[in-house]
Amino acid sequence: MVNEYLVKQTMEVFTRIVKNLINPSFRFSQGGAPTRIVTQALERLSNKCGGLSRSRIVDYCISSAYTYKDRGTAWTINQAFGPKSVDKFSTSKGLKYYEDRWLAQANITRDELMSIIMDRSEHPLAKYIYLPMEEGTKRRMLNHPSGFLICQQSTLGWSPESECCCSCKFAEECQIETQNKFPEIYRLRMENGRKK
Repeated sequence: MVNEYLVKQTMEVFTRIVKNLINPSFRFSQGGAPTRIVTQALERLSNKCGGLSRSRIVDYCISSAYTYKDRGTAWTINQAFGPKSVDKFSTSKGLKYYEDRWLAQANITRDELMSIIMDRSEHPLAKYIYLPMEEGTKRRMLNHPSGFLICQQSTLGWSPESECCCSCKFAEECQIETQNKFPEIYRLRMENGRKK
């Protein structure tokens, strides 16, 4: 089952490609038909390829737009996202080369298009708020200047959830070092990492 968010993001990726390279006035109509057509196309693509990934969706949007690049406005959403379009879709490296050159004309990259589909519900660095595997290293020579150096070289520094950090006499210095070396991780730790 394809979710609504993925359909919306797929339509955004396709619109970006078409507006920049084929038809600057392109937009999906506001009715439910385009959403239904894109949903069915993603379900067919999922069945054909054994699942959906961000890169596969982007590859499909690029491939579909590339197919109609010379037609201007003489194509429809039904053609771009229809069953035949999904059946003809392939991830051939030779074709990708020409598609990438075509995208480069508008300074668009596949990575940029994939970032549109990215799930933004969780920060990409959230997994570094607390790393239990660092506890062993932090425990080594705890409260000793050499232990402070080991901790700085081998870990991501101070964490409010770390038992070792809570009992270390170098916690303030380590907190400053962590803020200097990893400002975004430090910010996340301050916002989300406090024990209740």
